[in-house]
Amino acid sequence: MKSLWSDADAKAFVANYGSEDVGLRVYTTRLLGGDPRLVLHGGGNTSVKTVAKDLLGEDVPVLCVKGSGWDMGNIEPAGLPAVRLAPLLKLRALDRLSDEEMVNYQRGNLMDSSAPNPSVETLLHAFLPHKFIDHTHSIAVLSLSDQPDGEALCREIYGDTMGYVPYIMPGFALAKKAAEVFEQDPAVEGLVLVRHGIFTFGASAREAYERMIAKVHQAEERLKKNRKPAFAAAPLPKALASPAEIAPTLRGLLADGRGWVLDFRTSAAVRTYVDGAELGRYSQVGVVTPDHTIRTKNWPVVLPAPESGRVTEWAEAARAAIAAYQERYHAYFARNNERASPKKTELDPLPRVALVPGLGLFGIGASKKDAAIAADIAVNTVLCVTDAEAVGTYRPVSEADMFDCEYWSLEQAKLGKGAEKPLARQVAVVTGGASGIGLATARAMAREGAEVAVLDRDGKAAAEAARSIGATALGLACDVT
Repeated sequence: MKSLWSDADAKAFVANYGSEDVGLRVYTTRLLGGDPRLVLHGGGNTSVKTVAKDLLGEDVPVLCVKGSGWDMGNIEPAGLPAVRLAPLLKLRALDRLSDEEMVNYQRGNLMDSSAPNPSVETLLHAFLPHKFIDHTHSIAVLSLSDQPDGEALCREIYGDTMGYVPYIMPGFALAKKAAEVFEQDPAVEGLVLVRHGIFTFGASAREAYERMIAKVHQAEERLKKNRKPAFAAAPLPKALASPAEIAPTLRGLLADGRGWVLDFRTSAAVRTYVDGAELGRYSQVGVVTPDHTIRTKNWPVVLPAPESGRVTEWAEAARAAIAAYQERYHAYFARNNERASPKKTELDPLPRVALVPGLGLFGIGASKKDAAIAADIAVNTVLCVTDAEAVGTYRPVSEADMFDCEYWSLEQAKLGKGAEKPLARQVAVVTGGASGIGLATARAMAREGAEVAVLDRDGKAAAEAARSIGATALGLACDVT
């Protein structure tokens, strides 16, 4: 991994946003967020300590930290809500602080009451003294820290240039522990949060960013050494059904009174992973970093390889696999809910990722967007677990830790659940959809929540029509006559 810092781009961001601190914070946050090897879909966070004017025109020290609901890759200043810093620092004297108290207190100290909720890791950023702080879920670092001896592996690479924080669920307790680890050696350049991610910090945006890039590069270099052979392949049918042949059947098998949208992915790395003889072991251990669980559940469903000409038989085997997945999920929930206080309400037990030997993987979601998010995370998981298994044995956080994160109200809040539109979860196919009544129909269906396939003999016009509708549409050349 190489630094993408550009002095010219940095100056342009400062000029555009009128504040050096905020402009540079937006700039390097986007650099980090633009690389899926570092963060995906709302993951990670950044901050800058600066000064803002209050209503009386007085200077107030503030922490501008990534807000809930914002992606690092396209963040704007509005996605970095300013929180009064002094009140946050006083919280460190407390012995305990509930999540509800933490959120309420942070919101009560926002400079703008209409701003989004500050990150769940706001206090960690506040309790560290550095001006710029970056946090990512680097898959290279996770490949090393998600091991039985993950901390030792990371120490082998970074030595005393980093501090090492054992896994603790994000929030007040983690913030206090991270600050304690830092204070044991204030010369460190960052913190490895074992089985979670990595923090780097600095006096400038460039220093914090380039420390992140350097630490990730070191992890990547370590992953090139002493690698075991790739996954041994399991036997496959001589002829395989295509993704298009099984996808409609899979959607039907998943339907629980509601529809589901699929996003198929494949590549050499994905095929090596899903074709592995031990797929049932390494794919079922858990998510690479806990906040992925709200998007993908804790493990994917493994479906059989589909033999060409035998999709009906495949469907029966896939139905059984999905039923077994649901039974496993029910048992997982019951087992962990016994210790929960207050008790939780079980979420739906359906998978969000399906692995299909011989083909690839499907992301599963209520919308095209949600399915793509699940698929993106699944592909990153493939890369992370592959590297972890190449240098050791993949072992993420415990089942109990995954449950706590999956059912944590502050994580579920990231999903922004609301009332679904009438045609949500449906896929509408509109023929002659590039113009006239067809285009109007496609737009109307998209407005009502459908994912729309715009078909037309003129493929270029179909693609343009789909672009005009938005991200929920797909344009395809097709002559239905």
